[in-house]
Amino acid sequence: MDLDGAYIEPLLDEWLKDLQTVIKQEEDLVKANDEFYMPFVALPISVVSVIFKLSDYLNLDSHTRYIAIHLYDKFMCKYFWQVYKVDITNHTDSSWTQVCKKISGQSKLYLVCCLQLASKMDSHSKKLGISQVLSTLQSIDNKTKYNRSIIFSSELTILKMMDFKIPICTSLNCVEVLLAATGLRNTPNMENLSVTLLDLIYLQREKLYSHLQCLAQGHIAKTDQEKRSLMTLESNSLFLAAAVVLCGTFFTNINAQTAKVIASKLSNLVDIEADNIWDMANILLVLAIQE
Repeated sequence: MDLDGAYIEPLLDEWLKDLQTVIKQEEDLVKANDEFYMPFVALPISVVSVIFKLSDYLNLDSHTRYIAIHLYDKFMCKYFWQVYKVDITNHTDSSWTQVCKKISGQSKLYLVCCLQLASKMDSHSKKLGISQVLSTLQSIDNKTKYNRSIIFSSELTILKMMDFKIPICTSLNCVEVLLAATGLRNTPNMENLSVTLLDLIYLQREKLYSHLQCLAQGHIAKTDQEKRSLMTLESNSLFLAAAVVLCGTFFTNINAQTAKVIASKLSNLVDIEADNIWDMANILLVLAIQE
C-alpha cells in the first residue's frame, strides 16, 4: 500500500470501508457454529518470534512479515479444520490434540512457505528465491530433507486452502491508513514507533487482551460467549491499529488535550468507543514501558 502522494485523502474513506468489510467477515466467522475460526490460535509467542527472527535474517520488509503472519494463521486454521472434518467423516477416533500433532510435523515447512508467498505479494520487499527457502528450512529443521518439489507442492496447498486469496489487509495496513487519516504519518518517527508497538502486541497479544477483558468485565473469559466475544475483539484489526496510533502519541511531544482529540477522531474512523481505544492504548503503554 503506497500512502505517498496527494491522492491519499480521497481514498481514505474507501480504504476504511474495505477494511471494515474484511473485519466484519472475520467476526462472522468467529460467531459461526458450522465453521472453525479462532483468530491467532496458530500464533503462540514462539511462532511469532520465529517469524520475526526469520524476517530479520532474510532482510524481509515489515509488510512481508505481517502478510506471512496473517496468512499462516488463517491457513493453519483452515488446514486443521479440514483434517479434523475428514477424520470425523471417516469415523477416525481423533481428538483435537491428535489432529494438532498430525499437522504439527509440517508446520515449519508451511511457515517458511508462507513467508515466501508473502514476499511475492509485498511490493516493498525483495522476493525469496527457492534456494533461500530450502536453505532456511534446512537451518531450522535439519532432520528433514526438503527439495524444490516439496516447496512447490506446499505453496500450492496453501494457495488452494486459502482459495488463492492472500490476506493483504493486515494490522500494519490498518495502522498506516489510520496514521494517514489522522494526519500523524508525517510526525517524526511515528511510523517506526507504530511498527515497534505493533510488534510488541503480537509478542504479548494474550497478555494485552486478557488485561483489556479484565478491565471491561472484571475477569478473564470463562463462558463460551465471553470467549467468542474476546475472539471477535481480537479479530478487529482496526481497533488494534487505533490503540497503536493513540499509544504512539504518548511517546511524542503531543500534549494530552491533542491526544484526546486524536482518540475521538480514531473513534469515529473505526466505530469503536474512544474510552475503549484509550484503555487499550494505556495497557499497551504499560507493556511497552515494561519491555
